[in-house]
Amino acid sequence: MDCSEIRESVSARLDRESAALPELVVRLHIDGCSWCRAWTADVTELHRLLRVAPASVEPDRTDAILRVIDRRPARAPRADRVTRWRLLTVLVALVQIAAAVPLLLGQGDEMHGHFARHMGVFAIALAVGLLMAAYRPERARALLPILVALVVGLVWSCLDDLIHGQPVPDSIIAHGVDVIGLVAVWQLAHLTDAVGSRVHRSPVLR
Repeated sequence: MDCSEIRESVSARLDRESAALPELVVRLHIDGCSWCRAWTADVTELHRLLRVAPASVEPDRTDAILRVIDRRPARAPRADRVTRWRLLTVLVALVQIAAAVPLLLGQGDEMHGHFARHMGVFAIALAVGLLMAAYRPERARALLPILVALVVGLVWSCLDDLIHGQPVPDSIIAHGVDVIGLVAVWQLAHLTDAVGSRVHRSPVLR
């Protein structure tokens, strides 16, 4: 029997791996081979020393770490911040719904009423999107492109009215709320983008 094969099997068993040779064959060879017997004893002792070697002494940094923690500004836990932005998103959605009801019931000529109803349906759709972002904040990022396009368009429209001396419509307050909604959804997307973070729905919003 080749000694190298015996030693490979001994090494495999020490590493808790499958040995190529049966244990009985290895033991019989070691009993009859002084070289392999000495090698096995040395390797076994080395393996034991490596496994039970004492850990290296490290300096105690507890006081330094505690001092750094004490100097850090107090910040609300991530879950608390997410809950606040979710509540603000719900509030913006409710304002959108309140603004949409008069539009859906718009009066006046046929063209004005038709346009008002379209705007009301759009506001309701936006409110539904905001409510979904508040309910599932981990999906808030999907709503961002729509909100950005909406807010940019509304801001440009209001500025154009001001530049040309046209009266600003009463809906400018609702447009300001749209900006707040964009900030709230952006914050939700930012807070829930952390790798491995899981946002638990608040009992208030369940």
